[in-house]
Amino acid sequence: MDTKSHIFSAALRLFADNGYENVSVREIADAVGIKAGSIYNHYESKEQILEACYDFYLKNRYLERLTREQYEPIVRNGTKKEIMNIFNYSFEASIYENMFFALFVIYSRIYTDPRAREIYTDDINNAIKYQIEVFNFGIETGRFHVFNVSMVALIVLSTRIFFAHSATIKLEEKAEWNSAQTDFLDELVKIIPFKY
Repeated sequence: MDTKSHIFSAALRLFADNGYENVSVREIADAVGIKAGSIYNHYESKEQILEACYDFYLKNRYLERLTREQYEPIVRNGTKKEIMNIFNYSFEASIYENMFFALFVIYSRIYTDPRAREIYTDDINNAIKYQIEVFNFGIETGRFHVFNVSMVALIVLSTRIFFAHSATIKLEEKAEWNSAQTDFLDELVKIIPFKY
């Protein structure tokens, strides 16, 4: 990993752990093991690192989301759990930790930063559309009985948002966070009206 990548990763971790406002450039440099002035060889300011966090998240947020061509055979032939896991995508190992922390940074700043709020709102709108699309396809193909798709999509989304917000208040181990989401999907399987 090059120095700029080290700076970025260290800053994300510190922003997630302590809050963006509570982290200094000197603390980021100390975490990387360089002099504070060296940060400015790679980033003009701490604000530019935050902007890089937002850009990184936006660039990668849907990389692991299944396309319609990918999820159709799962909805048609998959187990109940496989179908619910369509909504539980994660990221490849090389970016997982940075995506995890970037999400926390964004969610912790939605009340103070218009750009974070814009990303958050866009995530919600896209997630709802995606879930409705998958559920409607399941109904169209006869995999689900007819149900209130919008309501269930809101339940799924609000629970995931709750997990993310809880984690921003008290940063949890990512394994625990993933486990909580998996437990929720296990419960969700019980309320979706599968036909078989």
